[in-house]
Amino acid sequence: MFGPRHRHLSPRFSIVIPAYNRAELLKETIASVQAQSFEDWECIIVDDGSTDHTRQVVKQIACDDPRIRYVHQPNAERSAARNNGIRHSKGQYICFLDSDDRYLQQYLDRLNAFILSNGDPKALIISSFCIWDGSEATPVAVPAISGNVAEWLFTHPVSPSRACIHKDILTEFQFRTDIVMVEDSVLWCSIATKHPVILMPECMILYRVHDGNSVNRATTAAFKRHDGLLKFFRTPFSSALSRRTKRHLLSDVRFRMAEYHAANNDSLKALGTVMWSLFTAPDHMHTKAKGFFILMMVPGFGTWWNARKARSRNAN
Repeated sequence: MFGPRHRHLSPRFSIVIPAYNRAELLKETIASVQAQSFEDWECIIVDDGSTDHTRQVVKQIACDDPRIRYVHQPNAERSAARNNGIRHSKGQYICFLDSDDRYLQQYLDRLNAFILSNGDPKALIISSFCIWDGSEATPVAVPAISGNVAEWLFTHPVSPSRACIHKDILTEFQFRTDIVMVEDSVLWCSIATKHPVILMPECMILYRVHDGNSVNRATTAAFKRHDGLLKFFRTPFSSALSRRTKRHLLSDVRFRMAEYHAANNDSLKALGTVMWSLFTAPDHMHTKAKGFFILMMVPGFGTWWNARKARSRNAN
């Protein structure tokens, strides 16, 4: 079914997909890899201890396509799963794809041409992307990389699905398994202290938005992100970030923690955490929003404000 180049030991690209209980979405994700016009790749699906039928789905696909490989591990979170995939990879460049995202059909073709045009660099290559709701794709304007690259990476977060990394870099840097959220930004920033970061401006990745996204604010993701940032800020690599940027990152995530507490009707914790956010970075651009958040917790203010908005809508 596949030509000799699919059987050699070193494909151009290795695509690592960590998977946990997303068997149905995973089918679509793998299909987007199989549909690539550029065929010199392998795809390693690392099953992070799924309890659904992920194994059966991948095994069935792999029976018909030897470029697909299945690796199982006890549940250890996605950083460990991606690192496991790296260990099993044989490609010159390692790409990551989340189990709910997709590649557009020309992605690897365009990526390979871009890499060749840059002289096969030992670098982190980032692709632009589209927000995708399952039916409609909206391109996102990604600004050119400029100034402090590490700060750019935290200011314009890069999901793993957009990353392609030369294999040599990943013998030195890998995902930190003690960080559950923000582990991707931590890795990119660490790599940027020693290697080039290059932006491919074409929108070739579909980032799927749905209720199960790990960054959903209804979950405790903000607390895990906060923990990850504090761990990273204790490392030498974080010196690439200014103190102001660090304060603003912590202020942002503490505001999200306050929103979580408010959504769970814990006004006291919400108030304390939003004040913590304000004191962390009083000069933050969202300071007014945080002040309004505090007002909304004053008894009666929310009722008055919502009634005022209703009157304004009716007047128009």
